[in-house]
Amino acid sequence: MDRQPHARQALHGNAHRASPPWRGVGIVAFLLVITLLLSACAGIPRPMDDAEERLAQAQALEEAQEYQQAADLYLEIAQGLRATPRARVQLEALEILTREDAPQAQRNRAGRLLEEIDRRRLEGDEPARLDILAARLALLKGDPGTALERLPEDPRALPDRLARQALEVEARAHGHREDWIRAVDAWDALGARQPDDDRRQQAFERLWALTQELDPGALEALRDQADRAATRGWLDLGHVARTTPPSPRVLEDALDDWRERHRDHPADPVFLERLREQWAAYTRHPDHVAVLLPLTGRFGSSANAILEGIVAAYYDTPREERTTLRVYDTGEQADASWTQYEKAVEAGASLVIGPLERSAVNRFARESSLPVPVLALNRAETRDSYPDNLYQFGLNPEDEAVQAAERAVLDGHHDAVVMVPRTELGERLHRAFEDRYETLGGLVRDVQFYAPEATDYSDTIIQGLQIRDTRPTHRRRPSDDGRADRDADEPRYRGDVDVIFLSGGPRQARLIRPQLRYYQAGDLPVIATSHIYSGRPDARADADLNGIVFADIPWLLDQVNPRPELRETLNDQLSSTSQQLPRLVALGFDALQVSSMVERLARQRGEYHQGLTGRLHLDEQRRIIRELNWARFIEGEPRVIGIGDGLINPLGDAAW
Repeated sequence: MDRQPHARQALHGNAHRASPPWRGVGIVAFLLVITLLLSACAGIPRPMDDAEERLAQAQALEEAQEYQQAADLYLEIAQGLRATPRARVQLEALEILTREDAPQAQRNRAGRLLEEIDRRRLEGDEPARLDILAARLALLKGDPGTALERLPEDPRALPDRLARQALEVEARAHGHREDWIRAVDAWDALGARQPDDDRRQQAFERLWALTQELDPGALEALRDQADRAATRGWLDLGHVARTTPPSPRVLEDALDDWRERHRDHPADPVFLERLREQWAAYTRHPDHVAVLLPLTGRFGSSANAILEGIVAAYYDTPREERTTLRVYDTGEQADASWTQYEKAVEAGASLVIGPLERSAVNRFARESSLPVPVLALNRAETRDSYPDNLYQFGLNPEDEAVQAAERAVLDGHHDAVVMVPRTELGERLHRAFEDRYETLGGLVRDVQFYAPEATDYSDTIIQGLQIRDTRPTHRRRPSDDGRADRDADEPRYRGDVDVIFLSGGPRQARLIRPQLRYYQAGDLPVIATSHIYSGRPDARADADLNGIVFADIPWLLDQVNPRPELRETLNDQLSSTSQQLPRLVALGFDALQVSSMVERLARQRGEYHQGLTGRLHLDEQRRIIRELNWARFIEGEPRVIGIGDGLINPLGDAAW
């Protein structure tokens, strides 16, 4: 943030050479005032050069980024002053103590100092500067609402040096409150008030990063709601970046349309050129991609569905951008995958997709190095480190359980009952959900493992929810006044539970949900993994799932599917077996598309690819993380209610 009268700090907390306030009025005059006041306070005249030396020393400490010592010295100088000069020097200390990277102890000192500064002694723009520093401190303490309240009434009306400070606080505060339109407004205004191109670009970089954290649906809605033309332009360009397929030719058409809608926009040409460079990188596919899949054996159906997705992605790529594609059948033996990998490398493969089986991925994970990058289609067992060239992708069910736990806590549910099948997968999902849920402060009150083949789940529900009265309502004995039991309409389940985490196939879920209603537990929010949805719309069969919220890939949700025309085409081209495994088809499609960008995703933290299986980004161990969409069954149809961390409606909304 700026110092008075010059810029004090860059947008990202990088310190600039600071200019203290006395330089604006002449250091000799300022020091003369201080010397006279020191003399009046202490009774003993202090030499002019001593005061000058102390102030210069504080300035030097600050420029050397010795912030604590600089603040100490400013406050020490202020103690020898009174009235106006004291408040002004205290402002210098307060600005240091409210730096973005200030430790907690300094922030505590800043709070005490803020109460000590005599606002009545400040003149000119100094009261506004005090308000901005108070707002900055509130933001550092995690209180964006107070930060916005403490800011001057109209930051844009302030002189540039103060407006820049105020606008940055405003932009950050709106971002913390997820008020995205106002946040973009403020970042754009901040960029426009910067004194040079470098700082203007820094502000716009923060703005652009914000747009890239939002999902396409949110960007589209916000774009249509924005009043300012510049804000609409940023959100619209963010939407273009998030929804344009990885083809430079398609991107260029999208950018031409954007430029027609937003002439002379500050994003042009820098961010348009950046998108061109990113999309050009998409076309730099590996020269030769080898695919290792168990096309025969017990995993054959799954492997062939993935392969059909890979082939679909191959033909979806413009002819001039296609790579050489070779397929190797690895069968059922884990060692066979390694043997075929060596053959592929010898044949000139520059990247390998596969293997699929977890045991085979573990075999690759144990290697000290891999000569050619591998995009595995499953997750290896947890290790401290993996080979540098190993990237892990797949439909990891534990990821869904983790995101379900996060969704439940974000929506205010802290006491859960878990209902999962008595299988290895059910146990894995239970552990993943409980570990994440309790890390976030939730508590799993009970875990019920049910028999997948069962048709009656009464015991699971009665025991998990501690049902008090298992009689159906119509069989209850009337009370003395001729009415049914007075508590007939009251929930009969335990009072310390506010959400159910459910996993199971469509058949199990279609039975469990009505039985929850039968025992008058239908009002309990249910959050589930994607396993409950077949992936094929069937409103009649899925009517029994009404109210359940679940996470799934955008490919299967019409409202957020990034390639609806592709799905319609593939429905006529896929084999009947692969049509029953749409998630694996989407995995294969994404695997080929993302294979050309894994190295870039690894280098550029925070970057992601919007795929059919979710928003994809890499973690520190080069594992591809999928951010899923949230849907609720309403009238037997899955309807999108949220993307990523944001929900349009909370889980407990009885909109169905």
